[in-house]
Amino acid sequence: MNCLEAQSKIVAFIEDKLDNGEKLEFIRHIRSCNNCAEELEIYYTLLVGMKQLDDDIVPTTSYKDQMEEKLNSEYKHLQNRRKLTGSTVILIIAACCTMGFFAYESHKERLYQEAQAEIKAAQSEYYYDDYFGKKLFHPDDYKMFDLPEYLEQSKNKDTTSYYERLRKYLQEQDTQIEEGEPNGEETTTD
Repeated sequence: MNCLEAQSKIVAFIEDKLDNGEKLEFIRHIRSCNNCAEELEIYYTLLVGMKQLDDDIVPTTSYKDQMEEKLNSEYKHLQNRRKLTGSTVILIIAACCTMGFFAYESHKERLYQEAQAEIKAAQSEYYYDDYFGKKLFHPDDYKMFDLPEYLEQSKNKDTTSYYERLRKYLQEQDTQIEEGEPNGEETTTD
């Protein structure tokens, strides 16, 4: 705002006819320009003094203090309103983002559950029957587990490692080949 614009808005400021944006620019200009501040002081003294005389109020002599108080209170009010508006906008944006995130997650979970339900519906009751046999779906066919019997059977089993058994098997194969019996079968020649 330049000095000409500020001086044209002095009367509107004194009569509270400026909107918030113009009022904020006006106050900032008055704080930075001494000439416009003096002009405002003169107009404020004249207009407020004449109004007090018209209303039969005893005129005060501290018009400059009243003007400073009005400038300060208007500026604080506008700054607080601006901060509140900015905070409100940020809060609304954060709330929208949060709601959007939860809506997305909910939608994703719902799609996952629907896909799982479709997969489950596509599978029959006996989907695993070929692999696991009837025991998977018929609990009556299960035998009770007897731990002492299992432990006794495991004691009787061969406890040699896989590699030891493989080595023994390969040695047997080598001896059979040396004796002329490949793969454990006798060869017959006619």
